[in-house]
Amino acid sequence: MRSGPARSLVGGLAAGLLLTSSAWAMAGTVPQSYQAGAKTIMAMSHGQAQIIRTFPAVADLNGYAVQLSPGHALVMYTSKDGQHVFMGGIFNKAGQNLSVSYAHKYLPASDLPKKISPTEMGKAVTKTTNFLIGNPKAPKQVWMVADPNCIFCHLTFEHLKPAVNTGKLKIHLIIVGFLKPSSAPKAETILASKDPAKAWRYDEAHFNVPEEEGGIVPLAKIPASDVRAVKANNTWMNQHGINGTPFLVYKNTQGHWAINPGMPENTAAFLKGIQG
Repeated sequence: MRSGPARSLVGGLAAGLLLTSSAWAMAGTVPQSYQAGAKTIMAMSHGQAQIIRTFPAVADLNGYAVQLSPGHALVMYTSKDGQHVFMGGIFNKAGQNLSVSYAHKYLPASDLPKKISPTEMGKAVTKTTNFLIGNPKAPKQVWMVADPNCIFCHLTFEHLKPAVNTGKLKIHLIIVGFLKPSSAPKAETILASKDPAKAWRYDEAHFNVPEEEGGIVPLAKIPASDVRAVKANNTWMNQHGINGTPFLVYKNTQGHWAINPGMPENTAAFLKGIQG
């Protein structure tokens, strides 16, 4: 089952980050004191992104402005030795989110995080192309933005799958493709399937965890309508300030729209907090 406007994409940000090449990283564009961290970031994926700025961050961390793809940029941090990578908010004792300040200072203006309320996001999910996984009569439901090559999307789906299989939860999957060069063709192939939900399950059942690669094999010829649909979902994701996957949208037990950027820390608690 698909739905959408015409036919009714830093949690999982860790997957898919890489400098364009090791030569690029070592050619002097990245300062020497930042190259250990650059190598670690580079090792996290397969050639999709580039580091556009480096800067000194608090707590003796090295900061990086990383361009993942057009419209997708984020701030990352590494330890001085490059052995540890950090993403997300860094707060001072006054409660100020320093990551937001760094983003406004070092990221391209077009990639700055947008502030969209959960209520607005709840209305926005209806403007996507998505398909249903699970029993349509399941009492709980969630909208999930996901990339076929996203390791954290894979883990999130694996954790939610028991609730789906027992009929307690249904997932409206908003498929995007941006993490790796193969992401969009895989997403388009899943949409082009006669049963996108079955194709998604195949992608996840055959997920290569060490390589962080979904198991679906892209079609040799993908219908133009499915290419457009994935591009539209990617654009929608950018416009609504969703910089990584998974991204979950749902109604809480009070009936209010809520969001969960990234993989839920506690699946049982997350499911308990969904209306239904």
